[in-house]
Amino acid sequence: MEQIAQLMEEVFAQGGVFRFRPTGRSMLPMLRERRDTVLLCSPAKRPPRKYDVVLYRRDNGQFWLHRIVGQEDGGGFSLCGDNQYRVERGVRPEQIAGVLIKFTRGKREIAVDSPLYRGYAAVWTACRPLRSAAIRELHWVRRVFFRRGSAQRK
Repeated sequence: MEQIAQLMEEVFAQGGVFRFRPTGRSMLPMLRERRDTVLLCSPAKRPPRKYDVVLYRRDNGQFWLHRIVGQEDGGGFSLCGDNQYRVERGVRPEQIAGVLIKFTRGKREIAVDSPLYRGYAAVWTACRPLRSAAIRELHWVRRVFFRRGSAQRK
């Protein structure tokens, strides 16, 4: 990934955009693993703001593609994947490597500045607390009913 990060920085330095297929499920349902393509630009070219999807580097060196769900005092960001409910707080602006400007789903190219997409991002972000509660309940149901049931069958 380090080589890809260097290549991305070179592309951004020339004013270009960087395209790749993300892996992982953290951005479902918006981005499907290894099927959809994302197009990123430099955060200097398009400063990140709430509801944007950004590629950022964690302190451990890992790269993640998540949505900005809030801006903190002091200029930091709160981020969360669309398929997650735990918010990662304290992401510094210098950790953001790229900002999503378009993505391709099948044959459709979707610009993130379209009103329809911005509406989706706002609604999906607003529903995060409900998703959080639903996921916790689902985990409780699985733990109570399925683990006990499998233990009783033995």
